[in-house]
Amino acid sequence: MKQKDGFLRLASWTAALAVVPALFSASATAQTAWPSKTMRIVVPYPAGGNVDLLGRLIGPKLSEALGQTIVIDNKPGAAGAIGATDAARSEPDGHTLLIGDIATHAITPALQDKLPYNPLTDFAPVMRLTSVSLLLVINPKNPAKDLAALLADAKANPEKVTYASAGVGTPQQLAFELLKEKTGIKATHVPYRGSAPAINDVIAGHVTAMIDGTAVPMAREGTLRALAVTGAKRSAAMPDVPTVAEAGVPGYEFVSWHGVFVPAGTPPAVVERLNAELNKIVADPAVRERMAALNIELVGGTSAAFGDFIKAESGKIAELVRISGAKAN
Repeated sequence: MKQKDGFLRLASWTAALAVVPALFSASATAQTAWPSKTMRIVVPYPAGGNVDLLGRLIGPKLSEALGQTIVIDNKPGAAGAIGATDAARSEPDGHTLLIGDIATHAITPALQDKLPYNPLTDFAPVMRLTSVSLLLVINPKNPAKDLAALLADAKANPEKVTYASAGVGTPQQLAFELLKEKTGIKATHVPYRGSAPAINDVIAGHVTAMIDGTAVPMAREGTLRALAVTGAKRSAAMPDVPTVAEAGVPGYEFVSWHGVFVPAGTPPAVVERLNAELNKIVADPAVRERMAALNIELVGGTSAAFGDFIKAESGKIAELVRISGAKAN
């Protein structure tokens, strides 16, 4: 009888122990349910720009897909570094996203030796959002009717041609420096505090040329003359304008871009889900049409492909920064 009771107690203990892992598993599942609270998308620039526009475009759609509130958190300053640092230091639980760009993850790291974050190790890339061709424009009174004529003028008069940019180390400057490197022309850089005053001085004829992504409306209305776009293919917003390569500079390509990141250490399953939902958003024809009108091409793709792209861009931009001689302010 005692032996039988012993067997019964052993069987009972064995059954109880078998339940423990299941309880822990259920508890872990409950604790890792995602998203479990309000999410935020860090925009490292002021409201009103392209990065802010992207955040406010994808935020509501991602919120609907995930069933969770998403807020846009503008944290401008230091060429995007303040917002990027904030996102990098956030809890890697999938509730903080960053819309980074060519500045936060390529240009600023190339300009600054002591950046508070590492663009390659402090983030997990989720998805590339955009590819933005810039537009090479001049004053419509300039006698140059195409890029070849502008380059010929620059070669014949090396001290005459000037180009504007939104500031030292900006994509606008680097895109023009790449043009100089590919063609051997000389042109004096005239940096401004932002695109608007720079474009205004090109329109006024104070500066010869500029490469910028926001010049499409002025080119359409005729206050600027568009000579070329900097991407590998023509822009849907300006289909009649050739690429720089088509216009006579083979091998030239420069695009600005944006992408979604999360802090390093975010669970891979969360990154995968975010990637899937974001790919659905950028594939929406209405979303693509709206962005194309602003000269913004939506990209999409895998997290791994975006990670490879970031590594390649880091090297390319670092070399352009070196060539340009740009220094952090």
